[in-house]
Amino acid sequence: MEVITTLADKRREKRWNFERKLLQEISLKEIEKQFHETFETVIPREYAKRPFLVDPSLDIGIDAYLLGANYSRFFQHGENEQQAKVRAEDELTDLSFDMFNLLTCWILEGERYGDALGIASDVYVDTLWQRGFQAGAKRYRMKLH
Repeated sequence: MEVITTLADKRREKRWNFERKLLQEISLKEIEKQFHETFETVIPREYAKRPFLVDPSLDIGIDAYLLGANYSRFFQHGENEQQAKVRAEDELTDLSFDMFNLLTCWILEGERYGDALGIASDVYVDTLWQRGFQAGAKRYRMKLH
């Protein structure tokens, strides 16, 4: 008896393998370091090391990294990073908004930091998206996808 696999299953498996290999290139320590560098001036020190704030932020950072890597496939078709970023604008906005909401909910005086927190959230998501895009483009150039 043969196992029947669909095209959707094959695509999902290929995407998971690609993401798994990309995640081997970046560590949680690097993402956490990026979080602390980006938000050190915005978040009070007593909150910066708390797991209830760091862990979801790492999840959003990983999502941004993988989103950039997935959009790097357009690099293969002649688009540069900026053009691919325009394609991903909605997803990037959603991730940045989620990051902003997470931080304003947990920080007692989140409204006081409003603009700075929004800008820092955009920078955090954007930086990790760029790193993911560059890592994915590198894998596509080396034909490792």
